[in-house]
Amino acid sequence: MAESTMQVRVVTPENPIFEGEAHAIIVPAHDGEVGILPGHARFLASLGMGELRISVGATIERYFLEGGFVQVRDGMVTVLCERATALEALDVQAAEAAAERALAAKSSEAADLAYRASVVRRVAGGDRPATH
Repeated sequence: MAESTMQVRVVTPENPIFEGEAHAIIVPAHDGEVGILPGHARFLASLGMGELRISVGATIERYFLEGGFVQVRDGMVTVLCERATALEALDVQAAEAAAERALAAKSSEAADLAYRASVVRRVAGGDRPATH
């Protein structure tokens, strides 16, 4: 009989973000989204910037992630990330303002901040492919 849930742990350097059982998790891997279900084979990948979705029953917990790693091992999914922000707490205007300030100052971080602002805008606006 197949397992119906798996243990998931999402951790930043500051604190744990999520710890518990989940039915599915979708992570923003460096080269695209990866869906993980209970019983998934061992797996290790670097994370990019994007939306993390954790399915717990009929609820989907959503976070904006910025870099890190995901590991699947023995029924446990561990996400170690640099930063994770609950989707409700995303501030699109602040991200866009930071990018504009960097562009105006001709900062070397301008391109990175502009990319971050575009991803924040996409994730916060729910502008993503449909999932089944």
